[in-house]
Amino acid sequence: MRRRTLTIVVAGAVAAAVLIVGVVTAGAQGPSSLPSISVSQLLQNVATKAQGTTAVSGDVAWTNDLLGSSSPLSLGNQTPGGLSSLLASGSGRVWAQDGKARLESQGQNGDFVAVDNGATVWTWDSTTSTATQYSAATHRRVRAASPSPGASLDPATAVAGLIKRLAPTATLSVSGQTTVAGRAVYTLTLTPTSSITSLGSVRVAIDGHRWVPLQVQVFAKGDGKAVMSAGFKTVSFGKLSGSLFSFTPPSGATVVHKTVKAPAGIGAATGGRVRLGALVQHGPLTLAQAKARAPFLLVPASTPSGVSFRGAQVTPSASAAAQAPAATLTPAQRTMLTALGKRPVAALVYGTGFGSVVVIEAKTTPGEDAQLQQRLGSVSAIGKATVNGAPAIKLQTSLGTVVTFRQGGVRVVVAGLVPESVVNQIAGSLR
Repeated sequence: MRRRTLTIVVAGAVAAAVLIVGVVTAGAQGPSSLPSISVSQLLQNVATKAQGTTAVSGDVAWTNDLLGSSSPLSLGNQTPGGLSSLLASGSGRVWAQDGKARLESQGQNGDFVAVDNGATVWTWDSTTSTATQYSAATHRRVRAASPSPGASLDPATAVAGLIKRLAPTATLSVSGQTTVAGRAVYTLTLTPTSSITSLGSVRVAIDGHRWVPLQVQVFAKGDGKAVMSAGFKTVSFGKLSGSLFSFTPPSGATVVHKTVKAPAGIGAATGGRVRLGALVQHGPLTLAQAKARAPFLLVPASTPSGVSFRGAQVTPSASAAAQAPAATLTPAQRTMLTALGKRPVAALVYGTGFGSVVVIEAKTTPGEDAQLQQRLGSVSAIGKATVNGAPAIKLQTSLGTVVTFRQGGVRVVVAGLVPESVVNQIAGSLR
């Protein structure tokens, strides 16, 4: 449990720092002639009209030049395959209808198939010739309380609220029109307001008649070529055959059956849904509060101009959960906290918006760190460095930087969509 917790902390920080896109892909194909539209009206159309499209299918492609030939999931000496192969450039086909979906990909590291029929999920990995069936455990569901009359907002109000909340960190604009997969689309562009972020913009191509996203592109600051992209090459909205969402393992495949279930007590307490927010002692906490809950905490002695402390969060340890008065934790919360492990994890946030830097800390042992070094050492995109005299591992990309090292018995991960110098200054001043 301890080794896996440590790996998850580091991998999660890497993912949070470098993985921005999670949608399907391709290239624009020329201008279109749609009527002019405002940002608020475009978002309102997406909110109210996209749901009218119940089926979508097509050829897709994605590119990821962030790490070159490496994948953030290619840890150890194993060749990345299966789901991790989707993080490299590749192509395939997708079908989706009425909550069911099928994806077939032909990536650089083998073929991968995923089929979700609404009840179970099958995956097929050609690199291991393994078909895996995931079935959800059943829970006793609790009837949800009826929402209050003021709980829902009309789309126009919700869109206005979204734009207002986003304003301090980024601006939205309809930056043009083009054609994607033969469809006329609007380009919705998100541009960070931070002066120090390495993220230039995120552009989403939205179908001008169906109001569904057809393409996503992520640009580093100062670079006119997308560092990551995902979108349709061809697309259709016609009704699909139900047989597409069934799966039979290929002859000779190794078949694995797995049941995905929440820890005991969670289903009854949350109506079958896991609320991860219940795990964290909600903040933002002050540094004094964070230190009281995580005495091992290291704090930067100095930070770059404009990158000031914004708040902290501490995920309590299982022992803290066990010592808490019975009235303060539900059985579900206590069970989930116990599953985290025996040590608290602290996160400090510096800066705002896309110029933020996150410092994640947890107590570790030398043995755990040696295993981590071995697993990360074979990833070509990860380099070696030194922080405060200690050996460190650094991942530097055009979108941001992640560095991890051990100091005073504490494993530290410093990550952000910011230049290397910003991460280096914060990491180097931890005391």
